[in-house]
Amino acid sequence: MEPQSGHWAGSGLESSLEELKGRMLLMRVSPAVALEGIAVSLPPLNPPSLDGLILASPTQAPVTGINIHKRFLELRRESAQRRELLRGEGIAEGDDVLLDAMGIAQGRLIPFSTRSDWWTQVAPEPLLPGFFEALVGMKVGDVGEVTLTLPSDYPVEKLRDVPARFIVEVKAAQELLAPDEESAAFMALLGRGATIDDVMQRIGEELQDEGEAEVVREVRERVLEILVERSEVAVPADLVDEEIRRKWMAAERPVLLRRGLSSEELQNALDNWLREPYARGEASRRLQVALVLGAVAAHERIQPREQDMDMLCESLAGTTQLTRAELKRVLTVTPTLAQGVHDLLLHFATVDHIMSKVTLEVSA
Repeated sequence: MEPQSGHWAGSGLESSLEELKGRMLLMRVSPAVALEGIAVSLPPLNPPSLDGLILASPTQAPVTGINIHKRFLELRRESAQRRELLRGEGIAEGDDVLLDAMGIAQGRLIPFSTRSDWWTQVAPEPLLPGFFEALVGMKVGDVGEVTLTLPSDYPVEKLRDVPARFIVEVKAAQELLAPDEESAAFMALLGRGATIDDVMQRIGEELQDEGEAEVVREVRERVLEILVERSEVAVPADLVDEEIRRKWMAAERPVLLRRGLSSEELQNALDNWLREPYARGEASRRLQVALVLGAVAAHERIQPREQDMDMLCESLAGTTQLTRAELKRVLTVTPTLAQGVHDLLLHFATVDHIMSKVTLEVSA
């Protein structure tokens, strides 16, 4: 295998915004972080070397007819007309439902199982065998209980093959009226050609592009892993606790409060997250990456780039009532938003800088 010359410049900026939602923004490198009035000292961190970042180029998975047909069915479903079910109407397989749910096993809340205002399809899900099947026949407005056995590959290892029950509230539901898949109206709605063959070809091209973006993402993640390994950064346990606590506060606590859980029950729910090895590993990695990126940004004197701000505004403009100019003004003059945007753009610029140092080896 011969090294491929040139830079791997792509950082996946176009797709990174969605990927980064919900993740901790780039942390500043500082000697301490205040956690509930306690100063937690961060380990001294020298920026890792960016030399010798040579990786084997990942192999892109081929696009198959099965992939194309699956995506076509997804697009057909997205294009379906929807009829809101009335309170008291029964749910059928294939409907979309709005749920509040929380799981209990071994007498305790299942970590990460609490969902609020969760729109999902009523279709079998291997991770929760029997859960969605049990919703069929329930009615809009019902509060019920679903019992099942968690699978042997359940993410929370200690709960594998364990009986569980889920308290479920069906808040709303929609019946989907799928269009005729070969009708001219459906072709026009998809906007991918005038015939089914044209549509299938275009879907194949889109999947090919997505595969290329996935290769970029895979390389980027591997490079960040290498830099974390080089830095040998050890994140204090208190900092990991705080990262998990913030995730729990945003994801689970509001739902449990609405359910009327006591202070003791809330603390038990948080403790479940804090003790879960998977959660601790994920939180630790997020913090390690943030610290490494912060160290690289400071050492290389990287600053956010104006073109990234323009791309961010363009990405967000479609979801607001503001023009790009108005959106840019809001993002830069509102203090909390301005800081968050600065950190996000600094993340983009730092990752781009790192990826420009990467060389890929490709098979001859």
